[in-house]
Amino acid sequence: MKLDGDRVRFTPDGKIAVVDAIKALSASEGAERIWESLKEDRPEFRALCQGYKFKNDKTDSVVDGKDWEKIEDALLDYILDHRPTA
Repeated sequence: MKLDGDRVRFTPDGKIAVVDAIKALSASEGAERIWESLKEDRPEFRALCQGYKFKNDKTDSVVDGKDWEKIEDALLDYILDHRPTA
């Protein structure tokens, strides 16, 4: 699936790849850094995730829709807190 031109991967049972979704919503190439920061600030996010091996060799964090909403709320706060000031 593509979201604003970014590819967002889903597992066969509908779980979303967290870093893909963060990249699409934040419009940032630093999605992995943002995800690491969110997990550091909110350690409970680690328990929400499962590892899933897509076609590449790397295992990625995935979550279901309900748990993604929790991460998304924190992501929006992160984006607001880290936006550039003029």
